[in-house]
Amino acid sequence: MKKISIAFMLMVMAATMVACSKWDDYKQYTANGETLYTGRLDSIKVFPGRQRVKITGLLSADPKITRVKITWNAGKDSAIYPIVKGAGVDSFSKIINVPEGITSFSVRTYDDAGNSSMVTDGIATAYGPKYESGLSSRPVFKAELLSNGSAEVTWDNFDTTTGAKASFVEYITATNATATIMVPASQKVTLLPNFKSGGSINVRTQYLPVPAAIDTFSSAPQTVGVYFDVTNTYFKNAGPGIISTPASGTGRWRIPQDWTVTDDVRNGGSGLGGLDAGSWLPSFALSIEAWSGMPEVPNGKIYQTITLPAGKYSYVVTAGDCSDGGTKYLTVAAGAALPNIGNVTTQSIVFKAITKNVTNTLPFELKTATQVSIGMQGNLPAQNNFMKVFKVQLYKLP
Repeated sequence: MKKISIAFMLMVMAATMVACSKWDDYKQYTANGETLYTGRLDSIKVFPGRQRVKITGLLSADPKITRVKITWNAGKDSAIYPIVKGAGVDSFSKIINVPEGITSFSVRTYDDAGNSSMVTDGIATAYGPKYESGLSSRPVFKAELLSNGSAEVTWDNFDTTTGAKASFVEYITATNATATIMVPASQKVTLLPNFKSGGSINVRTQYLPVPAAIDTFSSAPQTVGVYFDVTNTYFKNAGPGIISTPASGTGRWRIPQDWTVTDDVRNGGSGLGGLDAGSWLPSFALSIEAWSGMPEVPNGKIYQTITLPAGKYSYVVTAGDCSDGGTKYLTVAAGAALPNIGNVTTQSIVFKAITKNVTNTLPFELKTATQVSIGMQGNLPAQNNFMKVFKVQLYKLP
């Protein structure tokens, strides 16, 4: 019994010594008193902007909070914001200027005694000149001055998934005032009222790099010339609905009025040809055809000769169906006639092989006032070859 009591006392003494040792270890961490933490910033969000970001969050109901400190750039930069704490949870929102690129932030709250909260982290990308330099303006398919004094802008295809939201079109009105119109990214055609003839438009497109961005960014302005339709000033019987000469009769093959047609194109019988009045066509068409059973057309030409002032122009042709065989050109050439088919590539101001069922465009420039012949021509073997044109237009650019 005595041996058991001695053993028990030894166990109690050992436990007491261990307990004292653990208490002494703890005291070294509380030598200066218990560590106190302030309520931290919760629900932190960082929104990107133009070489800046906005940091938002919720301040807890801790009444001791008197300031918020935000650090970034590995702690080398910081900002301190005094807080007048209200009752309950308060919102926090501040904007910080940072360089373009990705920045990480650490946020702590403090009380008057210098006690801080646990850290809250955030990260965001700021955008700037480098990002903006890569933005492009929405492309213009065509800008044309209409007879009613408005300019019509037809927009080309555009990828809006890059953040493009809207475009701004600036132009000079007929009264010499500057006008700006905002164009939604979804709009396909835009009208600019009271447009000054001979003018241009400036287009810049606005972007949001991400939906939550606090700033918008713009592409560099793009200058686009506005076409002025001078077709009726220089052309006659340009279509659609091209009319025939009175002597052509009422059959399918006729001669187009006001157009020069070479003899080999008049191969439809009785010296007729150059105009196809087939009932299945959407409208009468200028035509060079060498269908099976018809004579070939070795050097066929249909054109008008006009004199144009110096300037930039665009010859626009609405083509119908065309065969794959033969050689077929749309041509603008200096002089009183189109060149022979073998000389088109060397004696034309501009030419192109016609593309069927689309609008063909041939831009060209004249340095001085020039007599030009404008039209269509072909070398068509009599093997079901043909070319059709429903309308021609001439535009002058500023």
